[in-house]
Amino acid sequence: MNSPISALYASGLNNLCDPQGKLDPAAIGWSSRPRLNCAIPGHFGRRKRWNHWCVTTPHWMLSLTLADLDFIGYGAAYFLDLNSGRSVAHTQLRAFARGCSLPDLPLESHEFQHPRLHIKVEEHPGRLRLTVAAPSIGGQPLQVALDVQRPAHLDSVNLVAPLAGKGFHACSRQLGLPASGGVQLGDSHFDCAPGQSFAALDFGRGIWPFKSHWTRAAFAGPGGIAGNFGSGWTDASGLTENALWFGGKLSKLDRPVQIIQDTFSPLAPWRLETACRRVELTFSPLHLHHARPRLGPIYADTRQWFGRYDGMLRSPVGERVPVTNVQGWLGATHARW
Repeated sequence: MNSPISALYASGLNNLCDPQGKLDPAAIGWSSRPRLNCAIPGHFGRRKRWNHWCVTTPHWMLSLTLADLDFIGYGAAYFLDLNSGRSVAHTQLRAFARGCSLPDLPLESHEFQHPRLHIKVEEHPGRLRLTVAAPSIGGQPLQVALDVQRPAHLDSVNLVAPLAGKGFHACSRQLGLPASGGVQLGDSHFDCAPGQSFAALDFGRGIWPFKSHWTRAAFAGPGGIAGNFGSGWTDASGLTENALWFGGKLSKLDRPVQIIQDTFSPLAPWRLETACRRVELTFSPLHLHHARPRLGPIYADTRQWFGRYDGMLRSPVGERVPVTNVQGWLGATHARW
């Protein structure tokens, strides 16, 4: 499922792997723009490929997952009305990932197709069209039609990290993409708030250990302010995907970010801090979504909190940048796959 923009940049990309599927040492590292073709030859049954979208607005949030795990394809949609607290969710598994078309490049069209859940992303130069159709989610039909912009100045986090046992992880985290359009759930319609609605893409490809766990937190707000923080899966590599955005320009964080929940209460606040004090944030969850798709011994147990970020960031030159009531999310996953 190729997109019209593929030819514009594919010829300038390097390969993540050699023809035998071994990680190319030259691919390891970090960049602010996608620079790799993430095809993974061989390794059938061990490959992890997913595209996860999260759309945040002041009044609602939408989470979408498309995953190809070789033996299994996985599609999921979750919609949350922040005003009423109402949420609906639907997950769908497909044997051998039939109907799940995920590309090797972060800026290509992709799709999960099933009669009960259809997620489609059509990439165009500088923008994309995201649509979702589900005949019954929480007992009502869901229709999503969003236009998402890709501003030319906007950087992204692109990381390749080696993992234990000849494994590796490649990702492209794209935050702060302005979104417009809306969601129709039954008789209710939800529009994007102009200038306050943002989409984020988590593009992941790799060969992971059979057992793994990770935590990731992210947010984006008006003015090009955003943050991406993670821990767990790349800790032993010495590489992180921690980063801040100021006016759409990315600032890499080489230090780890502590992501700590104050108590074990499901909706207790989380603290996000760095020793250098460039990050001093509180994440206040409003809602928790728990998903645990399973097929035999294979499962992924994910808790995803949706809420707001408050606190202070510091720019590379030491400027204090306040974060006030900015929508975002935090997820924690334990997987055996």
